[in-house]
Amino acid sequence: MNVQTERTELSFEDQLSINLFQFWQFISQPQKYSSLFRERYGDFLITNYRRELGAIAFTSKGARQILLGDPDGYDAFWKAGFTGVTGPASIWVLGEEKHRRERQLLVPAFHGSGFSKYGRVIREITNRQTRKFKPGQTVRAIETTLSISLDVIMQIVFGVEDEQVMREGSKILSALLRTIHPLIVFFPKLQRRWFPPWMQHVRAKAEFLNWLNRCLIERRARKAQADDLLGRMMTARYEDGSRMQDEDIRDELITILLAGHETTATALAWALYELGRHPAELKKLRAEIANLGPDPDPGIVVKLPYLSAVCNETMRLHTLLPEVARVLTSPFKFFNYTLPPGAYVLVSIMSIHHDKALYPNPDQFIPDRFVGRTYSPFEFLPFGGGHRRCLGAGLSDYEMRIVLAEIVTHWEFEPAAVEQDIRHDIAMGPKNGVPLHINGCIGAKAAVPFRQNE
Repeated sequence: MNVQTERTELSFEDQLSINLFQFWQFISQPQKYSSLFRERYGDFLITNYRRELGAIAFTSKGARQILLGDPDGYDAFWKAGFTGVTGPASIWVLGEEKHRRERQLLVPAFHGSGFSKYGRVIREITNRQTRKFKPGQTVRAIETTLSISLDVIMQIVFGVEDEQVMREGSKILSALLRTIHPLIVFFPKLQRRWFPPWMQHVRAKAEFLNWLNRCLIERRARKAQADDLLGRMMTARYEDGSRMQDEDIRDELITILLAGHETTATALAWALYELGRHPAELKKLRAEIANLGPDPDPGIVVKLPYLSAVCNETMRLHTLLPEVARVLTSPFKFFNYTLPPGAYVLVSIMSIHHDKALYPNPDQFIPDRFVGRTYSPFEFLPFGGGHRRCLGAGLSDYEMRIVLAEIVTHWEFEPAAVEQDIRHDIAMGPKNGVPLHINGCIGAKAAVPFRQNE
C-alpha cells in the first residue's frame, strides 16, 4: 500500500517501517518516544507498521489538520479492542451517523449546568475521605482521590444515596476498573477464554451489569425522574422519539467510568504531588482561595484563575491521554500527502504538551504559563479533540477544581518519594500512586454540611 502525493508516489522503502518492539515502546513510553520521533521527523511521521499505513502528528499544526477533518471521513480507532471492553453501543466505537446520533443525545446530559448544584456534595465527599488523614502518616494520594472520584460517580452519575448500596456499588466498580489491562485493549486477540486477565474482566463486568440492572429496576419502580446522569439517560430521546435501550445505557456507563473515574483521580493526585514540590505555587493558590472567605460558593471557586492554571498545568505536564486516533473512511490530505481509506491518523497529545515552542521548559511545573494566555484546542487538549472530544470533560474539570481547593485549604503535605509517569491501562498514571506525607491540619477541620440539592 502506498501513500500518494498530488504529483508523486512515496514508495514503501521511503516510509518508516516500525517493528513490534518499537511499536510497544511508543505505546508504553509515549513521552520518551514521541519526543524522539518529533526531534527526528519534525511535524509528522508516515508509518507502515506491518504494512498498516498511518500518520502520526507531533505538533499542533498536524493536530489541527486531523481534528478539523470531516467527521464523516473518520471511524473509531482500535474498534475491536474497545468494543470487547466497553460493548458495541459505546460512543467510543460508534462511527459516522450512529456516533453523531448518540453524541447528540448525550451532550445535554453532560451539560455543565446540570452538575453545578453538586458542588457542595463534592466538597463533602472530599471532607469525608480526607478526615481519615492523620498528621505524621504517609498516604498514597491516588487511593484517596480514587475513593473521592468513585463516590462522586455513585451520586452524580448513578444517583445512589443509600450508604449500603453505595458501598456495594463502589466495591463492584473498583473491581471492574482494576481488570482493564492494556494487553486486552491493545491486543484484542487476547480477549479469549484462555487468557486469565480477560476472564477476570468478563467476571467483573458481569457483576457490574447485574448491579446496574438492579439500579434500573429500582429506578423504574420509583417512577421518579432523577436529575443524575443515569436519570437523564433514561429519559433522553433521539430525534425520532425513541429512547436508549438498557444495553446501550450499560455500554455508555462503562465508557463513562473508564473515561472519567481514574483519569480525574490521577490528575488530582498529580496536582497534589506538584504543589507539594512547589511551596511557592501552593502558597499562591491558598491565598487565592482564602480571599473568598471561609465557605465560598463552589460556583465561584471553579472560576478562580490560578486554580484553573494549576489544574491545566498539571494535565499538561502529566498528560493522561497520550494520544487520540482515527481510522480514515475516505481519502485525507495530510500535509503534502493523501492518505487512503483504511489508514489511521494519530495525534500525539504527549508530544504537543511537551513542545518547547509552545511551552518553554516543558518538563517544569509552571502554572503561570496558563495565566493571561489561552491555548488553542490544538495546543492544549487534555480531553482529546474534534468531534470525539471527551463528553465528560466539563464534569471532570469541575470536580478536580473543587476537590483540589478543599484539600489544599485544610491540609499540609509534601511528597514522600519521587514519582514518574507510566502507562497503567488506556491512560497514564503515577508509578507508585503518589505517596504523600501528611504534615498537619490547617485550622479547624469542620465538615461542610451535606446538602444534596443546594
